[in-house]
Amino acid sequence: MNDDILSWEIFVLVYSNGSIAETAEKLSIDAPTVSKKLKGLEKRLGVTLFDRNQRPFSPMPVASELVHYATELVRTKERIASVLANRVYDEGQIIRLMVGNSQGKYLPNILKKFRAIHPQTRFNVISPVDLNEFKQRQADVSIVSGLASLPDYVFRSRGKMVFIPVASKKYVEENGKINSPQDLQNHITFGNLYPKRYSFTVNFVLKKKGMVLNVPHDSFIRWSSVEMAKEAVLQGMGIALSLPLFCCIDELEAGRLVPILNGWHRPSQQNYVAVHKDDWKKPLVRTFVEFFALELGAVEKSCELRLQKVIPKPYFEELLS
Repeated sequence: MNDDILSWEIFVLVYSNGSIAETAEKLSIDAPTVSKKLKGLEKRLGVTLFDRNQRPFSPMPVASELVHYATELVRTKERIASVLANRVYDEGQIIRLMVGNSQGKYLPNILKKFRAIHPQTRFNVISPVDLNEFKQRQADVSIVSGLASLPDYVFRSRGKMVFIPVASKKYVEENGKINSPQDLQNHITFGNLYPKRYSFTVNFVLKKKGMVLNVPHDSFIRWSSVEMAKEAVLQGMGIALSLPLFCCIDELEAGRLVPILNGWHRPSQQNYVAVHKDDWKKPLVRTFVEFFALELGAVEKSCELRLQKVIPKPYFEELLS
């Protein structure tokens, strides 16, 4: 016999519900196709499976004899599809990864390490992070900093985001030390626009030893890229109030950038890797999320250890708070 699986799936559903229309809706195909497939199956088998004069359709005795075997056939098809789907996830799935534009230094090596374990995995890397696009499922996995309203998502910690207020060494030599928030009115200050690329409002405060101050913003130039803000600081255009530690640790170690504000800083916040609950069920995606979170957490921790060697201990402890 040359009987396609869909015909048997239609047979099982019509046997259960007695309705062509309901079966069509269940399978997301049109009713004429369901009717044609069912008649074709009957023709090939040489039997009538349903009494179509009754509503709902009434199964003929031969249909009752066949339905058990047909159900097993359909279940086998579903198991085969599941095995093949998992094989795709394990060996050849494209993971759409959304990251910040400051991740470029560390990301290639992390992806290289993962592909050494799962060599068929492919990545589409999307930058910068846009939470609205992520909510619209335009990416499978995203990094998230701080609190985010994502109720249908699974979060895995990737360490703590430490923010450093910085200026270039040359800038401080030419313009004097910047020890307090009150000094900021004399300088051009740079910020970045996470989580909204088009925002013009300041989305953080400065703190020190339990004291909290709103950020002056009359002279802000704001960038959608942390790397752009850092480059502007290195060129002596102004100062940055909240560069992520992992983005500026090399320059701090080399002395090209120096901490400012004498302990005043943007409060640290927790970092996460986020994935939709549906995608979390996919074996390869889940494995990658766990791996990615651990790797990024290790990067953050290594940067903290490096910073500890660059600045005095009391200042270090304040910045990590």
